[in-house]
Formats: sequence, C-alpha cells, structure tokens
Amino acid sequence: MSNKVTVDDIIWPCELGSSLKERLLSIGSIKQGVTSLGGTPKQPYSKYICYLFEGIAILNSSSSETSTTIGGVIGPQSWFGVAGMDEAARPDFTSEEVAPVGLIAFPHKLLLKLAEQDSEVFKFLFYIAQSLLKKWTQAAVTSIHNKEMRIVFALLELLVLQHKKDDVIPSIKISQQQLSFLSGISRPRANEVLKGLEIAEEIEIARGSLHIINLSKLAARLNNLNVSIRDPRRFIK
Repeated sequence: MSNKVTVDDIIWPCELGSSLKERLLSIGSIKQGVTSLGGTPKQPYSKYICYLFEGIAILNSSSSETSTTIGGVIGPQSWFGVAGMDEAARPDFTSEEVAPVGLIAFPHKLLLKLAEQDSEVFKFLFYIAQSLLKKWTQAAVTSIHNKEMRIVFALLELLVLQHKKDDVIPSIKISQQQLSFLSGISRPRANEVLKGLEIAEEIEIARGSLHIINLSKLAARLNNLNVSIRDPRRFIK
C-alpha cells in the first residue's frame, strides 16, 4: 500500500465537503497491522478511527456476565473505532488478523479538535457509528443461534470480503482456529460443523482455507435466521 493517499482513495461513509476530506486526510497516518495502533490487546482501536485499505481482521467481544462471545470481521473499505471515543465506556475487543492489515488512522483527539471547528465531523462520525451498529447488532442476534448457523454466517461474512474474479467463488483463507475465534464456538465444535458441511457437499476443507462449492445451498441455511439488520447474502454477487 502506498504511503501517499488522496481523498479519492477512500470510500467515505457519507457525503462530505471536499475541504473537510482534505483536513481529515491531513490528520491521518498510514499504518501496517493492528498492533501498530498501540493501545492494549483488548482495546487496539482505543485511540483512533480507522479505515482499512487492505487485509481482514476479526474482532471478538465477550461479556464478563455471560459465556457468550460476539465476533465480527472487518476488511477493505471498513471503518472502525467510533465506540472507543468514549473513554469511560470503551468496549473490549480481542483482535486477530486473518490477512495483513493496511489502514489509515485518525486520532480521536485530533478529530474532536477538528469537530470544534467544523460540525460536519459529527456527521462523519454518526455515519460510521450507524454502519457499525448494524454489523454488531446482527452479530449479537446471530450469537444466540446454534453452532451451524453461526459458522455459516461467519463464512458468508468472510466471503463478502474476498476478492472475486470472473464470477469464480474465491477460497476463504482462514484457519479453523480463527473461524472458532470469529464464531465464538470451540474449535472441536466448529470442526464438527465444517465436516458436516463438507459431507453435504457445500464446502471443501483445505489446510488454512475453505472453498464453497455450493453457495446457494449453504446460503439457504440462513433462511431461519433473522438477518433483517444485515444479511451478508445481499453483498455476495
């Protein structure tokens, strides 16, 4: 990824004035990898709003009151980090990279300072938060369903982020351990589901990757899941 970024290289979350885009770009810095953001293992995005140019990262949140974990995945053209702007209520996310991440990071402190000069910054932050709310609300809804539903949803969310060429369904490069982390299901249970999907001739399992061989049949397994908030099938072309 080039260290020289223009406003046209970014998919902005909403319509913004060209002047504000340039000012936002002036406070951003290019970084490689989630760990380059500093923070803590459970709050890697605690100081920045981030826009991913490349790579895929899993974010997993757990509650101290229940054993349920909620996993989400972010990839190219994803924005993240708005929730961390409230220091008193920053959520904990354990993060793991599936593919090396390249991003531009906008420091919270500089964003808030810029907002004092231009109220359109709040519009920018609102639209990022709105998009993330849909993703995480759907992840929370999915987390209460059975392990098969959670694995299939995770696979389709990952598929949305894969590069496609000539209408060929790309392989999903992810380890079973990472898929377990994303779905919040133990590795042995995740393996059981994957084996079942392979027997049903919907996927093929390879070392470090999965290949979907019957997308329509696999996607139909979400028919009984409430995906009114975010349905990954709508983004798969």
